[in-house]
Amino acid sequence: MRGSITAFLSVCLVLCFSRKAEAQDAVFSQFFNTTLYLNPALAGIEDDFTVNMNHRSQWKSLQFPYTTSQVSLIMPYYSSKHAKPFGHWGGTGLSVYNDISGENKSFKTTGANASAAYNLPFDHNFVNQITFGLQIGLINKRVDTSNLQWGEQYNPFVGFDSSIAPSEVGNFQNRSFVDISSGIFWWYNPIEKAGRIIKSINSGLSVAHMNNPNESLLSDKQSRLPLLYKYHGGMVFNLSRNATVSANVLVAFQNNTSQENIGSYLSYKINGLSENNMKETILRLGVWARVNDSFIFLTEMETGVFKFAYSYDLNSSSLRYNSRSIGTSEIHLGLKFTQHAHPKSRY
Repeated sequence: MRGSITAFLSVCLVLCFSRKAEAQDAVFSQFFNTTLYLNPALAGIEDDFTVNMNHRSQWKSLQFPYTTSQVSLIMPYYSSKHAKPFGHWGGTGLSVYNDISGENKSFKTTGANASAAYNLPFDHNFVNQITFGLQIGLINKRVDTSNLQWGEQYNPFVGFDSSIAPSEVGNFQNRSFVDISSGIFWWYNPIEKAGRIIKSINSGLSVAHMNNPNESLLSDKQSRLPLLYKYHGGMVFNLSRNATVSANVLVAFQNNTSQENIGSYLSYKINGLSENNMKETILRLGVWARVNDSFIFLTEMETGVFKFAYSYDLNSSSLRYNSRSIGTSEIHLGLKFTQHAHPKSRY
């Protein structure tokens, strides 16, 4: 066990000192709440049928803000309905997302993905396991050129003249393409025991755009979507019977640029608020740093059947002067269709 912890911390330190920049794909601050967007292998860790929804509104003070939304569902697979919670051999998932940007919301990206994950346990109690995931999706990128202005539409006598048809518009087209991703996830989740300091350890790696699809919106051009690597991991520590604290990291690397997120969650379980699925509730606070970019603050409430979270990105880069220090809001709602489930601190 000590060797596993040492290896995990070594990987975290190496990745945290890589180059710092923005990745090209859309980003969610609550990446653990967008599991299929983070890593297709995470389709294998949900014990129950789960639906997750996220909406992100970025830089609303700017003239052309960004909005990103995603909805996903995960269906676990058990060797037998009588084997639960053991015999959890994996899961399947479906997800859709939409990213909107540009003047008059002219640039849109929409994707739909199907995921499958297989759990390989190292013991009969599924305490120590590794999960393999594969994801196949269809992505559509499009631009609305009807509200764009071109240099050749300039008339020296009247200025911009919309009656002049720009020649460049004919080269634009909607682009749809297949996208393939894969992932691997290791999770050590020991059985609860009094005095145990480590509650769980996790470490995952995913690779997106493995087929390097052509995303160019120009009919006569090639623009291959570069590979996107994501490493994520964390450790959860028991502070008391009802309280845990965690340390987590996310590193994304794409096309010679990288992004690093480092942060922590403090979770506290409250007992006896109500009966049945809400008799236990976890309240969670999180603080994150997206290196050289922003600070992220999160609050979350989780029960056996639903989870609600709100996060706010406070910009720390030079862009804050243009955005008037107004950051990014993100909302998450998760639903579980189960009976007598207990909320869990996985991160």
